[in-house]
Amino acid sequence: RGGPQCARRALQSRMPPARGKRSAAGDAPASPLTGANPLGSSPEVDIEIVVPCYNEAARLRVADFVAFARDPETRARLLFVNDGSSDGTLEVLHKARRACPERIDVLSLPSNVGKAEAVRLGMRRACGEDAAAGTSGRSNQNQPPPSFVGFWDADLATPLDHVRLFRGVFSDRPETDMVFGARVGLLGRDIRRSKRRHYVGRVFATLASLALSMPVYDTQCGAKLFRVDGDLRAALSDPFDTRWVFDCELIGRYASLRRARGAGDDANGGASAARKNAPTRKTKTTNRASVLGGVAKKPFGRFADSIYEYPLHRWEDVAGSKVRPSDVVKMAWGLARLRMKYFAREPWTPSRAVATA
Repeated sequence: RGGPQCARRALQSRMPPARGKRSAAGDAPASPLTGANPLGSSPEVDIEIVVPCYNEAARLRVADFVAFARDPETRARLLFVNDGSSDGTLEVLHKARRACPERIDVLSLPSNVGKAEAVRLGMRRACGEDAAAGTSGRSNQNQPPPSFVGFWDADLATPLDHVRLFRGVFSDRPETDMVFGARVGLLGRDIRRSKRRHYVGRVFATLASLALSMPVYDTQCGAKLFRVDGDLRAALSDPFDTRWVFDCELIGRYASLRRARGAGDDANGGASAARKNAPTRKTKTTNRASVLGGVAKKPFGRFADSIYEYPLHRWEDVAGSKVRPSDVVKMAWGLARLRMKYFAREPWTPSRAVATA
């Protein structure tokens, strides 16, 4: 009694009714939004996924999110961030939380601040940091911060089953701090992307690689997972300057933090214990001294090894995208700004003290 209430419902919903008996709803399977059976002893949650939502009431696949949260093998929480929606999004999110309160939470912002800030506030909350004034939510305040925090697009263009695949990368590669989904059209993968969006994405990826000084393939996929440590908390401490390319700005902040430490890479508690103990991978030698244009003492290969791009198994364009063709120009300008701020000047440092644990 009084324990979690989600996973046992999921297990029972998968079991067919006994022969000669009917379920409460007849022969139809139980709804994923109903039931009241306790979870019992479930594995401790070690992942929290932030889902930014703005006017998503009509297309939010609540049943899929609830099923994911109830899966006892997932070990993940969901934190929906209502970004000042003007439709019925908040009511839909509260419905999802009532279905699985131990694994689903809602952070409601009083006004629309944009995806970048909604993600930042949500990830700070997931990392155990304070929430912005005027926000509401967080029913799981007594639960410890997870080991990994990420964000996921609300349209589920990337299926939620990839969360477990991303988590496996951290186990296999302890030097990894960030796992990004990459929409690569390989044989055996189901990547449904319009030609226009694909070629625009390739142009942007080229510009992003130049701005970040690293061969990143896909910075804009809305599925990312991060190791929680001092570097992540520092990177999230201040609002982003670039609304449209905050994914790239996160990378820029990580790079600038490493550059500021120079040879003392693990100073200030920023690097995770797993990365401290990870062996350095041998990389091909280049004429460039480092990813930071000769400023940092950290080798290019080592910083690149902290980011892993995972080729998605499935991805599809979902109707209702809020990105317009004109936004590509804003993205290009954002890349130029972050290049100047994080790579061409003195290393960026957060404006406030950040916990290192």
